[in-house]
Amino acid sequence: MYETVGVLLAGGESSRFGQPKAFAKYRGRSFWEHSYEVLKAETDQQLIISRTDLVDRMKETATCQVIKDNVEVKGKGPLAGIYTAMNHEKAVWYFILSCDVPLITKHLIRSLLDLRHPTIKAVIPKVNGKLHPLIGVYHHSVFPFVEKQLTKQEYKIVSLLDKIEVLYVSEKEIGVDRNIFSNINSQEDYKQLLTNDKISESKLIDLDYQ
Repeated sequence: MYETVGVLLAGGESSRFGQPKAFAKYRGRSFWEHSYEVLKAETDQQLIISRTDLVDRMKETATCQVIKDNVEVKGKGPLAGIYTAMNHEKAVWYFILSCDVPLITKHLIRSLLDLRHPTIKAVIPKVNGKLHPLIGVYHHSVFPFVEKQLTKQEYKIVSLLDKIEVLYVSEKEIGVDRNIFSNINSQEDYKQLLTNDKISESKLIDLDYQ
């Protein structure tokens, strides 16, 4: 059993984005590669959960296992991904991360992992009142709750959090910029991400010439 397994959820339908956003490019790499690299740096083992038509593409470059949701929960959203990961790879803790947060950093991963404690079952960021359950740490003991919810067709992860002991932390408490939590859902979000990156690069170039 591992101490911590990093789980990358990369099997969403991306209906608002119009194409598999896991493969959208940012700074020369796919979104999923950005997320995978930070998980690889801070967890003992990694696992990618994706869908049938994307698994083979990811296997071409991933250095960890890439699997599909268990048949009995296929198509049931992120909760199914958590269920599948906990069924497939045994660990004390699981860091769950979606593939659509390309600004994610190793510092954020480490900061959340450092808050693990026997008295809590999950560590979840809460930024401007918004929960980010797909950038969080979960204890293996939540598995029965996940399984029960899926059986009852309750697919919202927030419902899971209501049933377990959760430590909610703000970006200020863990010393990170709130922009790190920006997830890319639409083409508009993606364009804004690229525009902001160009502006940042321009500022750095200007500083080089001062």
